[in-house]
Amino acid sequence: MGKQESMDDWFQTVKDMAKAEKELKIENWVQISICYGYGHQSVTLYIYDLPREVYERRMWVIRWRAARLQCQYPRNDVYTSFYHYDKHSGESLEVSSCLSKLISAKAQITKAERRMNEYIEYNRKNNMFFDENTDEELVKFRNKLERKKTECAECEKRLEQLVERRKRQ
Repeated sequence: MGKQESMDDWFQTVKDMAKAEKELKIENWVQISICYGYGHQSVTLYIYDLPREVYERRMWVIRWRAARLQCQYPRNDVYTSFYHYDKHSGESLEVSSCLSKLISAKAQITKAERRMNEYIEYNRKNNMFFDENTDEELVKFRNKLERKKTECAECEKRLEQLVERRKRQ
């Protein structure tokens, strides 16, 4: 079992993910559809395409519109569906999407680099025999970090290719 993470670790992870999103220049948007019916017989009544910040400030408008449409179509179930995506690339921001995996990988690299620097600083202060080039744990960690960085770069290339294919279509 691993150690229980503190709230500070959680906040730092959120900051790392926000930094990764900023580096990738991600524009968070949400497409909101208000529909009624079931399955293939559903009818789309409205579609909104909004920046996520605007949606979060004006959620009540969507709820109000859905309630109004429920009154207008009382025999049908009126529901809303949400699709969160990046406006720049058009890629979904679902948990299993390529873009979400890339954001997570960049955040993990940032966290690993911070931990490595903390380890080096601690050993420089407290271990007079510490050598960065010969420390076994540090050498293994650096090799693993380099592999993670190359995987992240490959994922970025795949995302760029996906965006190029979408633009050509």
